[in-house]
Amino acid sequence: MPKKIKKYQKGKKLEGKLNGPSHKEGGIKFNVGGEIQEAEGGEFVIKKDSVNPNTEEVLEHINKTGDVPQYKGGGCIRTEDARKRSKNYA
Repeated sequence: MPKKIKKYQKGKKLEGKLNGPSHKEGGIKFNVGGEIQEAEGGEFVIKKDSVNPNTEEVLEHINKTGDVPQYKGGGCIRTEDARKRSKNYA
């Protein structure tokens, strides 16, 4: 019989910066499509609607390097610039 999984704060969405134990300490268990998954405290979950062709490259860069992408001249990408480039910008 599988051991009971403690739910991640019942009713709370798994997004943003997660608070909870590390993988070594048991992690944060959650269910996706009937399969148990594990995240850990300190990880950051992005909502599906925020991942699109305009943001994917930036998110991949952050995930791989831990740094915010910069222009060739060294400046950080500003949020307003990114919003204007997004097709979802109102």
